[in-house]
Amino acid sequence: MPKSRIIPVIGFLIALLPILGFPHAWEIFFQIIGGLGIVGLSILISIDKRLMQKSKAEKRMVTLRKKVDVEADVNTQVSNNETGISS
Repeated sequence: MPKSRIIPVIGFLIALLPILGFPHAWEIFFQIIGGLGIVGLSILISIDKRLMQKSKAEKRMVTLRKKVDVEADVNTQVSNNETGISS
């Protein structure tokens, strides 16, 4: 189950706690654990999102560098052919 879908499930369970009939101390304990779970998952989701954006940016840079290198090689070959130099 994706992390973004777990958050509403935890929220739903927290909303059901008063109906389930747990003792007050247990109810508070479960609410605290559920709240911390939501906070933790939210942080993990934001970290994952930033890492994915960084990864995409790095892939774009690698692709751009490859294109520049290929163009430089083509330009070098063209200039060598014009001057009569063979490689």
